[in-house]
Amino acid sequence: MMLNETMLYKTSVAAPRQRIARISIHDLKDIPIAPPPYRDRPNTEGALLLEMETDDGIIGWATSGYTHPVAIELIEKYLAPRIIEEGVDPFRTDRIPQLFDRHTWERPLGRVLISAMAMIDIACWDIKGKAVGRPVHHLIGGARDRVPVYITHGAAYDGAPVYSREELAAEAAHLVSLGYTHLKNTVGRQAIPDPIDDYHRMAAMREAVGADVKLSMDGNLRMTLPDAVRLCNLCEKLDITFIEEPVHYNEPRNLAHLRSQTSIRVAAAENEHYKARDYLEAGSVDYLQPNINNDGGLTASLRIAAQARAYNVPLSHGNGNGPHNIALHAGVLNGGLVEYHFHKWMTYNALFEEVPQPDKGWLNVSQKPGFGLEPKDGIIKEYKRNN
Repeated sequence: MMLNETMLYKTSVAAPRQRIARISIHDLKDIPIAPPPYRDRPNTEGALLLEMETDDGIIGWATSGYTHPVAIELIEKYLAPRIIEEGVDPFRTDRIPQLFDRHTWERPLGRVLISAMAMIDIACWDIKGKAVGRPVHHLIGGARDRVPVYITHGAAYDGAPVYSREELAAEAAHLVSLGYTHLKNTVGRQAIPDPIDDYHRMAAMREAVGADVKLSMDGNLRMTLPDAVRLCNLCEKLDITFIEEPVHYNEPRNLAHLRSQTSIRVAAAENEHYKARDYLEAGSVDYLQPNINNDGGLTASLRIAAQARAYNVPLSHGNGNGPHNIALHAGVLNGGLVEYHFHKWMTYNALFEEVPQPDKGWLNVSQKPGFGLEPKDGIIKEYKRNN
């Protein structure tokens, strides 16, 4: 049967336009979480939860990897009032940044504002999925329904002492006994980064887990180029899968030089994500690492993913917001590894009803509409700051 002009018109106007009617930010504190295997801290955590509601009652949720109180004020006093005043349709995610001066939100106010904008964007995508009854990863391409995962462990918090080599090895062996197949640990954490000490720490882990488990390293932008080169050269015999953001400020030329000096793959873009094109043009990385919760949302990360695909560079993920980032890596063709940051994943487990969990090196992607992450009943009321 052929469609006539009237039928086409009726189809195009069948779905009513939605408007964002309410945006609330919830600052939570002292949420009980499961501590690491051999330590009793951290056993509580804070979180920011953003709640967005449309005029027809659909609610989208988001959280942030950056909990600075300035983000709350930005949302409550600056971002939310303008978005609601304009009556923005949550499907028009590229419309929202245009409501604000580009030179204000993109650079000078920095990571806090970009993270606040990311929460708004994520909540919009959650609403999109719920409005059409589809998981977010289907809306952006639906490339796969499971993604590979690695476990980040051995990070000391709340003033606790740095893990010793023996503690790292014991925890690594324990995690492998639970079925985890790829572990990552932080290097360069000393007051003055020490490549030789880091090598011995990684060597202790390798000895504890055997040859079949993948090991990776996270430099957290702490090292000079010479120290990063030395560490990688020492660790090549340990069969390290990748090193993440080892050098100061992710300087593209330094990363490119490091990559030329080692067979260990180099990953970056969790921080300084706006340099994504520079990394690609300089040949700096084997993996790009956008994080939708910090880097302007899923919309901005899709642009980074498209740039990476043009250079045949896969994505990886290196931040604590793994459960939200699953959608990006499942949705696009060049999606890849998702990080299960032990401490931060425990926070997600405490906040949300159903959070995907690793299964023999993989995460199964939620098939529920939106991101599939709904806050537990009563969590906001019980742990909201200044109740």
